[in-house]
Amino acid sequence: MGHFLKRPGFLLARVDQICTVIFGTLSEAPTLSQAEFLLLLDRVGPMIQIALARAAGVDKSTTAYILDNLQDRGWIERTVREHDRRSSLISLTSEGQAILPRVRRNFAELQQRLEAPFRKGELAVLTEKLYHVGQNEQVPAPLWRVACDPVSGVLDGSLSFLSRRALQMLHAQFLKTAQATRLTLRQFSLLFILSQRQSITQTEFAQIFGVDPATCAVIMRAPARRGLIDGMPCEKDRRARNYTLTSAGWALLKQVHPLVDQSEAIVFRRESPDEIRVIVEYLHRIVAAYSHLLRFPGAIA
Repeated sequence: MGHFLKRPGFLLARVDQICTVIFGTLSEAPTLSQAEFLLLLDRVGPMIQIALARAAGVDKSTTAYILDNLQDRGWIERTVREHDRRSSLISLTSEGQAILPRVRRNFAELQQRLEAPFRKGELAVLTEKLYHVGQNEQVPAPLWRVACDPVSGVLDGSLSFLSRRALQMLHAQFLKTAQATRLTLRQFSLLFILSQRQSITQTEFAQIFGVDPATCAVIMRAPARRGLIDGMPCEKDRRARNYTLTSAGWALLKQVHPLVDQSEAIVFRRESPDEIRVIVEYLHRIVAAYSHLLRFPGAIA
């Protein structure tokens, strides 16, 4: 895993998992993404769905899913606009207003915990650099607009949001750069780990990479179907399968590896090599401090 622990994308994914877990321990509901929408609506006031999506840097389908859950809980309401009946105005209900003090308190507590591994001034450096990454217009990620003054300070100063935004940028750029390969970053990670081992089971992949076994099964499905990996029954446990890279998998891995570097360079084009090393160092501190909270922390030592 030494290769991944030097890559900002892997560390950002870990930080995102950590943020979700920490916020979940503070409040079972709302979720972190729902809390961000509530905070935006509180600061800005009623917004149309597309404006809310851009303020949160979220695509339309994800925005609709989050809003559906918030509406089911009675925390928001949608009002069809008279002059444009194709769009709705999203606003907080009285129940949504009532839970805001708890949401603000828990969101602030999350940021404070993320600040713990840093000395004075270091966190500001990291948030500033991740903010710049999140504003990279060359990357085909969902729009994130913080131009209007009321939005400023809600999400753009929070490490939890900026980390997820940077991760979103890396995934979006990789999918564009490596579009012809039809691989995701997680599938690339699977092929890379297999290239370092003679074979691996689904459970071992979960233990090494730090993702739950059900998600690992999803990651492995497409590469197996494409003939990039091959599974044989284990001798010790016939219910499990040992997976190895096929010749096609080796060939694709060699093709994709430079594309990972290329997409990462585009996302971090405004940062110098020294600045990227600082980002990696700071993200690693969070991962080292809080990975024990994860149900599947992976081999991070």
